[in-house]
Amino acid sequence: MKNNNITKINAIMKLKSKMLLKNTAALIGPFMAIGMTILMKFLYSSMTENPEETQMMLGMALKMGVAFNIGMGAIMMTALPLAEDKEKHTLRALMTSSVNGVQFFIGSLVPPFLITLVVNYIILFVSGIDLANVNWLQYTIMTIVSALISCMLGLLLGIVAKSQVNANNIMMPLLLILTMIPMFADLNESMEKVSHYLYTGIMLEVVTSFVDGKTYHFNVQQSLILVITMVVIALLFVYFYKKVIVETD
Repeated sequence: MKNNNITKINAIMKLKSKMLLKNTAALIGPFMAIGMTILMKFLYSSMTENPEETQMMLGMALKMGVAFNIGMGAIMMTALPLAEDKEKHTLRALMTSSVNGVQFFIGSLVPPFLITLVVNYIILFVSGIDLANVNWLQYTIMTIVSALISCMLGLLLGIVAKSQVNANNIMMPLLLILTMIPMFADLNESMEKVSHYLYTGIMLEVVTSFVDGKTYHFNVQQSLILVITMVVIALLFVYFYKKVIVETD
C-alpha cells in the first residue's frame, strides 16, 4: 500500500514537473525574482561607496527578490498548472482514476516547492550581501515555511479558478498584497502593521534582521499566524477539492 502511494505521488510529480517546464507564464516569477535581485544589486551598488550604505542597499535588493520569489513565483507555479488541468479537463481524468486527494496534493506541491527553495538560496548568494551576517537556520526555516504556505495557497487558487485567465485575475490582487506590503512596510506605518500579519512580512522581517546585523526573535503571535495560515489554506483546499469531485460526478 505504501509503495503504491509513493508510485502514484511520483507519477503526479513527474506529470506536474513536465507541465511546469512547459508553462512559461508560471516560471516568470522565480526568473523575475533572480533577475530583479541581480539588477537591483548593480543599480544600488553604483549609488554609494559607503560600505554600510552599500550593505543596506544590497539588503533591499535581497528583500525584493525574496518577496517576488515567495509572494509571487511559488503561487504562480502551483496555481497556473492546476488551473490548466481544470481548463483541459486533465483534473477530471485524475479524479476519476485511483489517485486520491492527498496523493494529488503532495505530487502537485513538491516540484514548485523545491524550485522555490533553490531560488531563495540563489537570490541570497547573488544579492551580494555579507553572508557572514546571515542567520542560516532562521533563513532556512522561514524559507521552508513560507514556500510551503505559498505553494498551498497557489493550489487553493488553482482549484478555485475555472481557467488560467481566471486564475491570473484572482491571483493579481493577492500577489500585490503579499509582495508589495512587506517590501514597502518600512516606508509606511499602516503597511508595516499589516505586514506583521502576513507570512511574507515575517519572512522579510527575518531577512531585515540579519541584514541589519541583528538577531530575530520569533514570538507566539508570529508562530500562530504561520500555523493558522497553513491550516486554513489546507482546509479550504480540501473543501474545494471535494466540491470539484462532487461537480465532476
